[in-house]
Amino acid sequence: MKGIVFVLAVALGAVAFLPRAGRADGVPSCGVPAKSPVWIDYGGHDAPITPKPGMVLAVSSGTVVPGQMRAAGAATIFFDLHLNDRIGTPSKPADPATIADKAKREFDFAVQVSGCSTPLIAENELFGAQTVTPWSATNAQYRANVLQLLQELDKLGATTALTIANPPYTGGEAAEWWRQTAEASILVRQVYFTAPGPKGLFKLGPERASRAMRQGMRGLIAHFAQIGIPAGRVALELQFQSAAGQGGRQGLQPKSAWLEIVKLEALAAKQVAAETKIQGVWSWGWPSFSVAGNDPDKPAAACVYLWARDQGLCDGPKLAGPGFDTSLTEGQISVPPGVRCTLGDARIVKSDVARAAVLTGDLDSAATALLERQVLRRDSPIDPKTVLAAERAIVRDRFGGRATRYRSGLASARVTLQDARAIIADRLARDRVQERFRPPPATPTQIAEFEATYAATRVRLVEVDAPAAWIGGAVRGFAVETIAPEQVFSLPQGRLRTIDTIDGRFAVRALGPAVPLLALSPLQASTVARAVLGRFAKLDVYDRWLRTRETQLVADAVCVRDAVPARGEVDLSAFVPFLGE
Repeated sequence: MKGIVFVLAVALGAVAFLPRAGRADGVPSCGVPAKSPVWIDYGGHDAPITPKPGMVLAVSSGTVVPGQMRAAGAATIFFDLHLNDRIGTPSKPADPATIADKAKREFDFAVQVSGCSTPLIAENELFGAQTVTPWSATNAQYRANVLQLLQELDKLGATTALTIANPPYTGGEAAEWWRQTAEASILVRQVYFTAPGPKGLFKLGPERASRAMRQGMRGLIAHFAQIGIPAGRVALELQFQSAAGQGGRQGLQPKSAWLEIVKLEALAAKQVAAETKIQGVWSWGWPSFSVAGNDPDKPAAACVYLWARDQGLCDGPKLAGPGFDTSLTEGQISVPPGVRCTLGDARIVKSDVARAAVLTGDLDSAATALLERQVLRRDSPIDPKTVLAAERAIVRDRFGGRATRYRSGLASARVTLQDARAIIADRLARDRVQERFRPPPATPTQIAEFEATYAATRVRLVEVDAPAAWIGGAVRGFAVETIAPEQVFSLPQGRLRTIDTIDGRFAVRALGPAVPLLALSPLQASTVARAVLGRFAKLDVYDRWLRTRETQLVADAVCVRDAVPARGEVDLSAFVPFLGE
């Protein structure tokens, strides 16, 4: 029955997951805002953070300093750094009979530290989040202890948050444990940018670095969503440690470079939090805790972080000093209305993607098709006259020359006339690009296999007034059935005729009859096979060429929700065959 209740809760917007520190009536609890996202910063020990109204600061002990923080207008929560002392470890779990009493003592202490009768308590941190099931007996007891502590604190009136450092294993039986834990507590996923690290992110530049951080954060949230945990029960904890090996600064120099990453990370979290509606964004790493963690730039970094999310909390540019880029818009998602992506001076428009998706069946592949179109337009723009000539050929060959039937065919395929001409232009540009390539020639084995497989395929010797893709970019050669225009095989022999094709208008003279490939001499047959196999090889080269160009084009793309189109080839004419054959 409990599982059914959980499913209903998710379907109704996670009604069962309302935390005490964010009441449903929108009234703050002990100064902690009710509206998500809640921004919480660790302010204990020697953290260089000046309390101000609007801040929520986490502290681990004492009553005097937390009281001074509240007097300055900040709210305070209790950050428990000794979770393992209460519940044990995966290899040596505590006696479960002691958990209820430990929860009561921790709750009373949290009330004193936070000055709140219904405190927000952060538990740092879960051991072995990545452990797969089946769990050992000791690990299973450890996980049971974690859940029991959180549930006991919840009963006492606290809101709890469990910090998680390692990628959580959520498969098998573990999924239900995570769901039950999320009912009792906020899941605070620590954020580490290790690939690339801060140095690599800085080298990427603000656009790509910001995108990488946003995508990484969304991925952490989505991992929980995949097992039914709503974003409102998830928070992110950003890491700003200075000691090496702890996922923070990692030695990034100079100071201005580190402060740039701090700024961009704050802005990335702000964007993702607004999109996903997660519970909050927490920060960690401001105190030193060790000699290795001492960093004279920490006050500036903390100030820049606060300033980036709310300019009233600290004067970031002042503490940052010369060389700091004060822009709050660089690297951020800003696209004109109705635009999905900006690619330098080009755009992918939402309405175009929606119409293409009618053909492809999904928005993502449609966006990839339009990304390919932008590459082709930059490299090989096709003039309107050539497009119209190709369209006339389609009307004649596929629709008996009747434009009304052509337009009816487009309507049936749910393609506008404008989009049809764009698809034709894509095809022409693609052919032009492919004709430039010179891949290695086919091997004798490949030629022999082709001749055996396509022995019955019709071919015809022709000459044309301009190089034609359908005879290998030559002016004289064998036209091959299914590759060459269909009308080539019905032309009167020896007479010059002008035809409109998908590749443009050509004057064509048929020099012989249409015959099967096997009727040609061995030399002629191998020539045809070599030409067709060369065409196929060009397709492979084109795929590599296209992916390289697409990678370059999207490097600094700005897309709604960072939905950068995937690289690859999506030929829209494949969904409307009469436009491409």
